Amino acid sequence: MTSESEYSISTDQLQIGVYVYLDVGWMHHPFSFNNFKIRNEEQLQVIRSLGLKSVRWDPLRSDLKPLAKEAVRAKEHEQAPKSPEQAAAEAEMARMMAAKQERIKRLAAHREKTARVEVAFNNAAGVVHGISKSIYSQPEKTLHEAGHLIGGIVDELLAAPDLAIQIMSEKPGGEDVYFHSLNVSVLSMILARELKMPAEVVRLVGMGALFHDIGLSEIPSKILNNPGPLTKAEREFREMHCQYGYDIGKKAGLPQAVLNVILQHHEHYDGSGYPQKLKGEQIDLLARLIALTNTYDNLCNPVSTANALTPHEALSQLFAQQRNHFDARLLQAYIRLMGVYPPGTVVGLSNEALGLVIKINSARPLKPTVIVYNADIPKNEAIILDLEEEHDINISRAIRPSQLLPAVYEYLNPRKRASYYFDADSGLR
Repeated sequence: MTSESEYSISTDQLQIGVYVYLDVGWMHHPFSFNNFKIRNEEQLQVIRSLGLKSVRWDPLRSDLKPLAKEAVRAKEHEQAPKSPEQAAAEAEMARMMAAKQERIKRLAAHREKTARVEVAFNNAAGVVHGISKSIYSQPEKTLHEAGHLIGGIVDELLAAPDLAIQIMSEKPGGEDVYFHSLNVSVLSMILARELKMPAEVVRLVGMGALFHDIGLSEIPSKILNNPGPLTKAEREFREMHCQYGYDIGKKAGLPQAVLNVILQHHEHYDGSGYPQKLKGEQIDLLARLIALTNTYDNLCNPVSTANALTPHEALSQLFAQQRNHFDARLLQAYIRLMGVYPPGTVVGLSNEALGLVIKINSARPLKPTVIVYNADIPKNEAIILDLEEEHDINISRAIRPSQLLPAVYEYLNPRKRASYYFDADSGLR
């Protein structure tokens, strides 16, 4: 078996195409990772300017072998070191180190905005809670508060050129219905905006999503919170929530478009849904849209968190196993919006690093922005990596948070329950 020391080479032996390991602290070099394949002359010169006498290399990941020692000695004999090259390498290293510091600042700003958005999300969920409680006793006040909440969200959505979907914390089981309604409302309005629906229609989408499960208040909690399969009678009782919700909404004076959503949000495009077995365009367009986002959030946030799918898995299931349930145009738009690896997905990278997706790339969905785990780097200085800028690094797989070691889980902080909110200026550039 070959020992590790036998892969140690002089930095003078390096050439483009060699995969190297830099055995120095992350802040002592300007690269995103300690291990990578040398892509160009600039990287080669920067490595040599670090003052390292030797580095390790990986034969299996290299395109070429290092230069032979004899060739290096001959080259040194033929020509003296070029000071202009050294100066250029030092300038390039200074530029790259400045870029690394800028990434650290961006991460700090990202964490600050995430905390701020989480507070906004919790406040909005509190409004939803109040709305759900007062719809019986104070319908006019309820509609006013709901309209104000939806209007505020829509105004920010339409003002945000680069939408960032944030992943927030898990919530206690008894309150999940309110967070679910807010989740579906936000996701539905995001999709409506992506489809370039008029602002007044986007508001109706948000209102319909906010009230889509209002009928669940008539269903016993032992049925709602049952994580296992329901009996036929229990399932039929639960399915009545669509009609119950329609009746409640009608008494409260909700618009007809919202009532249609409440009644039809479990109808399927292929006619296999309930309560009326509607098919295709018999289903209201807004109900078709909310049926999609409602199913997605239920996959990410089931009654039992042990059954929760990652955002990537949920999207995959929607497309691979349930696509006949949805309007194909809406499903395609939603997948395009969320990306192949939606925010909150834990991913393995081709260089064996682990990361958490924090922003999608709509133009190149396989190249999102990720926060990368590195035990040698403090959590508050973690690497932010735009994979579009990293030509040699790709996502190799999606990983369930439960599969992570505790230290990795704590570092990346993926959430057991996913919620979604937005911040008009939270795009990481």
